[in-house]
Amino acid sequence: MRVLVGWDVTNTEAMEFAAWLGRSLPVQVQVMSSAQSAWSKSLPKAAKGRKKRLKEARSAFDSRVEKTLKEHIPRSQWSKQVARLVDSKDPVRSLYETAEDFHADLILLGSHAKTPKGRFRPSSVADEMMRSCPVPLGLAPRGVKLAKKGITRVTYAIVMDDEPVEPDFSGLDYATALACTLGLPLRIIAFSPTAYERRSSSWNEQTLGILDHARDHAWMLAAKFAPERCDHFDVTSAVAAAKSWKRAIDSVKWKKGDIMCLGSQPTQQLTSVFVGTREGEFIRYAPVPVIVCPQSAGKA
Repeated sequence: MRVLVGWDVTNTEAMEFAAWLGRSLPVQVQVMSSAQSAWSKSLPKAAKGRKKRLKEARSAFDSRVEKTLKEHIPRSQWSKQVARLVDSKDPVRSLYETAEDFHADLILLGSHAKTPKGRFRPSSVADEMMRSCPVPLGLAPRGVKLAKKGITRVTYAIVMDDEPVEPDFSGLDYATALACTLGLPLRIIAFSPTAYERRSSSWNEQTLGILDHARDHAWMLAAKFAPERCDHFDVTSAVAAAKSWKRAIDSVKWKKGDIMCLGSQPTQQLTSVFVGTREGEFIRYAPVPVIVCPQSAGKA
């Protein structure tokens, strides 16, 4: 898995997320930042002197990245060009272009610095990328504690609306492939910000029906991805409904080895992640690393 980490000078959650993935999967990690976002506010606008100052900034960036990487990720998991400082005024565009050049399978970003531990608040860059991203987007909550042995369970989240609508199960293929590849249990949870007992019997029946379809879909995908492992494939489902997204998420038991996968919403460009208002609010309370999958994302 080729992992592109968006560098943040205020925290190392994205880097720790990459290291955590590397304990379970073979990864190649590259770290990037745009010159505008972190290093070159003092760079001259004119061409004169800019080239020299940019060279100095890249050298400082390389040193800082390598120092941080040594604390978290084995050198065998570093890409050939492990640090890239892109001379760009647009950090989002530079992330997209670097991901394309690196052939990244996953882009990782951390939370905003001023966020309670165990929660996620998007930075301006993450907020924009949550709306449109060409590859799966990994989001790391602030100060999240991760299992030393890597991923131990995969959760696929269905973010429910007031009127249950059969989803296209975007992202379930990614979650299933990840669980099958690692030989881990998959749980499918339908989340709602309204208490279960306050829902109508019709809503409850439809939601349980959606979960049945999701389990069947996961089994079908497992048979396709890893038929030799189907005998040991474990998939369960549940409803987590409470008075708010926070309470609904907190009503579920989470472990340090959990990862949550979430599907994108339909857009005109089916290769884009689009996190709507409902999903964006839901993600803010995620206590574990999240991967938002575009509709075209297939095997992990």
